[in-house]
Amino acid sequence: MLEDPRLQMEERNIQHAIIGDVMTRLPEILQSLTKSRLSSLASVNQISGRSKMKKEELADALSAYLTDPEQLQSIVLVTDADEWALLETLIKEPSIQENALPFGQYSYFMERGLVFSFFNEGKLYVLMPEEIKSAASQIDLSELKQEHGSKQEAYEYIAAAAHLYGVIKLDKLVHILNSQHSEAMTEEELAKYAGEMIERGQDILLQDGILYNGLVANGADESKLAELTEDLDSKAFYVPEKEELLRYADQSYFEMTPQLAELQAFVLNNMCKDKELVEYLIDDVQLACTNKSSMQDLINEFENRKISFKTPVHAQRVISLLAEVYNNTRMWSNGGHTLVEMNAMEEGKDPKKGLVRLVEDNENVIAKVGRNEPCPCGSGLKYKKCHGK
Repeated sequence: MLEDPRLQMEERNIQHAIIGDVMTRLPEILQSLTKSRLSSLASVNQISGRSKMKKEELADALSAYLTDPEQLQSIVLVTDADEWALLETLIKEPSIQENALPFGQYSYFMERGLVFSFFNEGKLYVLMPEEIKSAASQIDLSELKQEHGSKQEAYEYIAAAAHLYGVIKLDKLVHILNSQHSEAMTEEELAKYAGEMIERGQDILLQDGILYNGLVANGADESKLAELTEDLDSKAFYVPEKEELLRYADQSYFEMTPQLAELQAFVLNNMCKDKELVEYLIDDVQLACTNKSSMQDLINEFENRKISFKTPVHAQRVISLLAEVYNNTRMWSNGGHTLVEMNAMEEGKDPKKGLVRLVEDNENVIAKVGRNEPCPCGSGLKYKKCHGK
């Protein structure tokens, strides 16, 4: 039986909380921490000379740093929208008492010492020390909020570009952003924001003025990165309207094309009634197409989930649908364009050339199955005893 998610969240919160009476004064809180915890806070905040400091000195240095309005501004400017909302609440309220408060909402502030949590008499309290609230009162929060909003939009463009394009030069992204944004931004500013996102754990890479999706670049050597950046200067990028482009800032978002919807409906009606399992299948098929995986890799997504082709007709139909999905999926290698769009942009080209072949050639795809592997039709026989004859 699965554990209650609220209990799991409460246990995680308790692991990071100070056990005992609630304290609201920063010096008192810092003195109660171990030297190891103080050293960690000093490291995150890059306190100069921290390695040679004693515990009391670390506490004093952190107190001075965290109550400096200028330093406070730099910390809060890189928060996301949910963290900013929590910050506004913590400034106004004595504390938030919620045992199952999502840890991710306040972990960034806790890692830097702006917020602390306490577990006392069965209750969790999350609060901002009085001295930090006083420092925050010296900041024009309404003006800072506007700056924060502008920075958040830049973050969204960076995340969206990495998700939609896989690889893009930063100067190209600056051009896209400035064409859709009222306030112009420089390449240097965007590079700084990308660096902040990487520090916050965003799965992107910025190298030599090129932005990479982490799924594309992580673990890639120099030769692979060079291969990924071929023809970037001449590549035509698909640039949707701002609202659609920024949807890609959500890493789980993808365009549900008519072709994907048709594949999903066919699988649900004929092969698998588990709606959630089919949704995961469609998600992974779409991602595989984005990364220009082979047709056999797409078929393997069915096999990995034990979704069987019940008849040869089903196998033929699914492969035909997969080909249509593949031809109409936005691909990283095409600057976000689909194969259909790429063909349409090339005058005089055979409209079918370069597209994945459809139903009449499906047997060639099925033949990639190993002769001793189960037949994709779901008969339970080895391929060589069934459609491999």
